Amino acid sequence: MKTIINVDGGYGRILCAIPALLKYGKLHPDEDWYVMIPGWDVATWGIPELQNRTFNPETKGMFENYYWDADKVIAPEPYKLPKFYRNEISLREAFDSIINETEDHSDLPDMIFKCSIDEIIAAKSCLSNIRKDNINKKIIVFQPFGSTIENTEIGMYDKSMRSINHYMVEKIVNELSKDYVLINMNAPVWGHPDVINIQPDPGLRIWAAIIQEADYFIGCDSCGQHMARCVGTDASIVIAGTHEINISYPEKFHIIKREGAKYYPNPMRVSMINSMLSDKLNEERNSFSDNEIKEAIKEIRKRIEKTSKITGATTVKAIEVKESKGFS
Repeated sequence: MKTIINVDGGYGRILCAIPALLKYGKLHPDEDWYVMIPGWDVATWGIPELQNRTFNPETKGMFENYYWDADKVIAPEPYKLPKFYRNEISLREAFDSIINETEDHSDLPDMIFKCSIDEIIAAKSCLSNIRKDNINKKIIVFQPFGSTIENTEIGMYDKSMRSINHYMVEKIVNELSKDYVLINMNAPVWGHPDVINIQPDPGLRIWAAIIQEADYFIGCDSCGQHMARCVGTDASIVIAGTHEINISYPEKFHIIKREGAKYYPNPMRVSMINSMLSDKLNEERNSFSDNEIKEAIKEIRKRIEKTSKITGATTVKAIEVKESKGFS
């Protein structure tokens, strides 16, 4: 039996699929199976059960050598799973439901990303240089915008409502930069005088190591929050155009959303017209008032102050947690 599991989408989706892929391997120890990931196959590097089974399908010869004699091709699409688009299960659980054909997620592995030693060294070196000029300040990785952000006449705007409202972004930077160091994960598309840009962009694998070594993460519905969950860094995530049950980790993270604003489910990858229409209705969810922003920042500060990695060296407790999850 030869099986191909073809996982597509953004980097965050790939990270959320990894637990289901690891479970598949345990359930099929004698099967000849491979994982095809367009563009983001680097997400599985360092994971023994996946690294040598994962390939980019755009590599020359993939069709003849892998797909042609396959007995089964699994192409999981969470957005076409009723429990997922009804906001009943997480993205991680949705991949498990489709790939492993199960509703029992009790044996599903936790989120995982293996930072290599050289990646951790690069991250520590980067943060060490930043700390030299910012003694005793905690370091926050900030990803306010997702991949669908645009620079428009009214400022940075994301019609999918997945990114943080640009007005709220300014408020967060203006307030938190007074006491903390903000590292900008969106440097290629956005800058601010009070945030630090790492140039050239280090790439997503080293970003994961930087998030692991940083004190805190603040972001939106994009890949950074999934990295933070993988490497065990606490986070505050702003949610507007999507639902926290689907795409984030309300059991672990501080979720910032407008409590009084109704959420309209987004049928992305099912119906483009209805997806666009739900985006329009969800605009209200991203229009935070000054008082809502003030309260969100107040809670973020409280959570940052509870972190304990101020010296730049991971604490013994954090090391124990990370090693128990299999991190390098």
